[in-house]
Amino acid sequence: MGEMDAQEGGPVGHCMIDRVEITPCRQRQDDPTWRFARGTITHVDGWIVALTSRAGDVGYGHVLGTPIHAPDVARIEPVLHALAGVVQGKNAFEIETLHALLAPVAEDEACALSGFVNALYDLVARTLRIPLHTLLGGKVRDRIEASRLIPLKSPAAMADHCARLVNEGYRCLKIKLSGESGLDVSRVSTVRTRVGKAITLTVDANQAYDADGAIDVCRALQPYGIAMMEQPVPADDVDGLIRVRASGLLPIEADESIKTLRGLVTLIGLGAADSYNLKLHYLGGIRNTLIAVRICEAAGVGYRFGAIFGPRLLAAQGVAVAAVAGNIHAGAELSEFEHLLDDPFSGLTTENGVLTVPDGVGSGVTLGESGGAAEAGG
Repeated sequence: MGEMDAQEGGPVGHCMIDRVEITPCRQRQDDPTWRFARGTITHVDGWIVALTSRAGDVGYGHVLGTPIHAPDVARIEPVLHALAGVVQGKNAFEIETLHALLAPVAEDEACALSGFVNALYDLVARTLRIPLHTLLGGKVRDRIEASRLIPLKSPAAMADHCARLVNEGYRCLKIKLSGESGLDVSRVSTVRTRVGKAITLTVDANQAYDADGAIDVCRALQPYGIAMMEQPVPADDVDGLIRVRASGLLPIEADESIKTLRGLVTLIGLGAADSYNLKLHYLGGIRNTLIAVRICEAAGVGYRFGAIFGPRLLAAQGVAVAAVAGNIHAGAELSEFEHLLDDPFSGLTTENGVLTVPDGVGSGVTLGESGGAAEAGG
């Protein structure tokens, strides 16, 4: 078969992107008082990106509105339309070429880039009639233990929330901290007393402390068997992050300090953290997240799959990446869709605290009737 025949026939030749659709996706929280150190999240705003090929296959991605507690829609929407123009008429199989074109257009809008990149991967997998994890190299696990986030409330209310999740089968929980040291320690101690020693607990300050305050809190939390403290200091205070880790009081995880792949490499080089919280949408999608995983593995540092706030589609794509990763510790934060309403996708559930890796075609989830799209991008 000649080169032209190979391009025009078969799945590759039929994966030219004929239509780009962008649909707003707003999901309410089942608890509208859900709060973390940076603000209250009453709902999650975003967009569904749908890429339709010449053959009629459709790949989907999700763009998370940022900042998540107060998304700037006016800033993001023009970027989405510009990205739509980039992929229109292109071959979805040429992911690396398209990534090189999309990234400079997206600039700092990593979530916008993520939505389009993930839709490309989904479209290619659907075109080939294979699961997304097969496209990424093949799963090394069928099940992924989930960790659930505990929003800020009174110590007793947070302990009640944890107890309910433990009764549902979750064995890993992440307690949000507010930067109020006495109250934060009370939250953790109350939760630990309630759930017992067998449950893995991590804590997340979301930048709420300075280095000295974080060190004091780490010391106070030592009796409670905390597996890790996440992002104790402001994102740009790398020296403070290094100081907290050097105290040796608790393992420290970087999150907001990472920002980009280059940022991850820099932090690892500085020995800034024991573990790195990798978020699919904030790193720019499947491609970059998988690179981040391999960087961490090559460097011999820990990593976790960070919280995904969005529909089951985005979570399923995170699960596909986690399925091909070498190691998962302290649970993957990929079940937060369980407390979001109005999900346009179905097909992913958490049972007894565990996510089963979808083996369906593409991302393994299905768009329902509520997921209709409004065409954009020409």
